[in-house]
Amino acid sequence: MKLSALRWLLDPATSLLALRLRTQESGRMSYDAAWRLARVTRHPDEMVYRHHGHLAEDCGDER
Repeated sequence: MKLSALRWLLDPATSLLALRLRTQESGRMSYDAAWRLARVTRHPDEMVYRHHGHLAEDCGDER
């Protein structure tokens, strides 16, 4: 199942808000980014999870 379809099934209100945000931005924002913004807007306690997806990869070369 595609991620966008799963999101629609699990949280249709957030998905609708994401579509509105994307429409307001005239399509300049990806649906994924709009959905994450909508999710954090509706559920601010999930900000930690949003940041987790945007951290730089751990290169493993740190000394």
